[in-house]
Amino acid sequence: MESLLLEKIKVKIKQIREKMSTFDAYFTKGLELYEEKKYRLAIEFYKIALSQRNAQEFANYNLALAYQQINEEDEALKYYEKFLEYYPKDKSALYNAALIYFNKEDYKTASKYFFKCFQQEQSKDNVIALTKCYVKNEDYTKLSDLVDYIFNSTCKNDCAFDLAKAIEEGYAIKKHELLDFALDIYIKLLNENNKHFDAALSISLVYAKKGNWKKAIEYCEKALEIDPKSYEANNQMGLTYYCSEEMDSCLYYYEKAFKINSKTDYRIYSNLAYAYEKVGKINKAIELFKELITKFPNCPTKDTIKEHTKILLQQQKEQV
Repeated sequence: MESLLLEKIKVKIKQIREKMSTFDAYFTKGLELYEEKKYRLAIEFYKIALSQRNAQEFANYNLALAYQQINEEDEALKYYEKFLEYYPKDKSALYNAALIYFNKEDYKTASKYFFKCFQQEQSKDNVIALTKCYVKNEDYTKLSDLVDYIFNSTCKNDCAFDLAKAIEEGYAIKKHELLDFALDIYIKLLNENNKHFDAALSISLVYAKKGNWKKAIEYCEKALEIDPKSYEANNQMGLTYYCSEEMDSCLYYYEKAFKINSKTDYRIYSNLAYAYEKVGKINKAIELFKELITKFPNCPTKDTIKEHTKILLQQQKEQV
C-alpha cells in the first residue's frame, strides 16, 4: 500500500507539472508500470483511471492485458468484454478473449471470437485457431465449411497446408475422419501443384498413421522425386519399409538419411540401430545406440535405449 500511495503522489505531481487530465495522469502511470512489468500496480492505476469522470473506455483493454499477464484470466475476460462493448471489432481483444475461452475449454465460445477475427483477417494464425476450436468441439460441419472457404479464397496458398496440419494434430484414436479431412486437403494441394513437397510427404505420413504402408511408400516416392536429398523423406521411407518388413529397402533409405543428417537428429540413430538389430547386425546396432547416448545426452529416449543396449550386450555374452 505504501508503494501505491507513493506512486499516487508522483502522479499528482506529474499531473500538476504537465497539466494532464486526471484520467491521462493515472492511465499514463499505469502504462509506465506495465512496461516495468509491475502488473499489479499497473492494474491499480488503470482502475483509478477508469473511475475518473473523464475516463476513456479503451483503458479496459490495458487493464485486461495486465490481468492476463498475471494469469488472472477471469478478470482479464471481464475487462475484454467491457472493452468489446465499445470496440466490437478490435482484433487484438477478440483474439485474446478467444484464447482465454480456449484455455477454459469453452471451445464453442472461443470459436465465435476466433471467427470474428477470421472475418476481419484471413491470416494463418486465425485459420489455425479457428480450426483447433472446431476440432476440439468436433464440429465437422463447420470444419468442412472452413476448408471449402479456404480453397475458394485468396488465402488458400498461405493457409491451406497449415489448416491441414492443425486438423491432423487433432487426430486421436478412433477419429480417422480427422485424418481424412487432412488427407483430402494435402491431396488437393498436390493435385494443384505436383511439386508441393510438403503435401506429398504429409500424405505419406497420414497413410502411415492409417497403416496403409503401400500408399505411404507411393507418396513418399513422390516427395523424394521432388527433393531426393530430403532427410525427412528418406527417414520416412525407411520407416515405411521397416513397417512393411522390407528390410533391404529400409536399410537403404535409413542409411541415406543418416548420411544426410546424423549431426542434429537423434531419431536416425535409433531408427537405423533398430533396423540393424532386426536383420541380425547386432554389433552395428549396439555401436549406433552407444553413439546416440554419447552425442545426444538429452535425448528423451536415452534411458530406454540404455536399458535396451544392456540387454543386447548381455545377449551377446550369452551367445559366446
